[in-house]
Amino acid sequence: MLQKKCMKGLTRNLEALLKKYDFIRYNEPMSNYTAYKTGGSADIVAHVENTGQLISLLKDLRSLNIPAYIFGNCTNILVTDKGIRGAVILTQKLNDIKAEDNIVTCRSGISMAKLAGFAYENSLTGAEAISGIPGSVGGAVYMNAGSYGTQMEDIVISSTYLDEDLNIHTLSLKEHEFGCRRSFYTDKPFIILEAKFSFNKGDKESIKKDMIEYARRRKSSQPLEYASCGSVFKRPLGHFAGKLIEDAGLKGYTVNGASVSTKHAGFIINTGNATSKDILTVMDTVKTVVYNKYGVDLEPEVRIIGEE
Repeated sequence: MLQKKCMKGLTRNLEALLKKYDFIRYNEPMSNYTAYKTGGSADIVAHVENTGQLISLLKDLRSLNIPAYIFGNCTNILVTDKGIRGAVILTQKLNDIKAEDNIVTCRSGISMAKLAGFAYENSLTGAEAISGIPGSVGGAVYMNAGSYGTQMEDIVISSTYLDEDLNIHTLSLKEHEFGCRRSFYTDKPFIILEAKFSFNKGDKESIKKDMIEYARRRKSSQPLEYASCGSVFKRPLGHFAGKLIEDAGLKGYTVNGASVSTKHAGFIINTGNATSKDILTVMDTVKTVVYNKYGVDLEPEVRIIGEE
């Protein structure tokens, strides 16, 4: 029988749904998946392996009026302690990748690190700087992620997505409408399935050398030894969020296990026993202090999802 903590009003239809798909888990702690290692349980967590499974599951969820949330590596989300009412669909197993000359095509669930590693193995240059981005390709395209001067808009040539009616479409580069941590997909209920990237032929040893250097720079400047979502706040116009937070004297500010990193003030880290509430409390304090001191309203880059 289903555990009592699952969403209220579970029916035989839903029990049949759980039996139909062997890749579904119920009442699953999101702390098992989020980069922050926090968050309550989701009623359903599904690990889809192909587009057919994804579409079939979405149709069944809709027929049962169960909301669905699509996540990749869960690196840029903060799930509340009460968890998520509905179904979380993870795309990590959508990870096919191939190269034709200098064009790399990959599914949305593959990690950025694996994309960069694949480019290196094929002597393709252009992905070195983004090798340390912790998220998936789908998430990176969604928010035009970037690192050390390279953004998705510099290397993406097209992407494919599911619309609300579960029809498949393809976007050209221009149609992505890339901006600062945003794209055509931002705030739209579309699901990115695949992306194509254009790289240049390069020297394998030089590519490896650059990747090692970028990794060294990250390790020296970011608190990679702790659980975090990376930069918590978007870069405000004319400022750097981390500098504002540091100048406000908030480095090291701590609530239980959640703390503003002393290495990089743009990171709020989980030092081992933080809850999502602790992290949100630190975020709220940071926003308030920075606004009161400098009149700058910091906007979260991390997506806050779940029952309040």
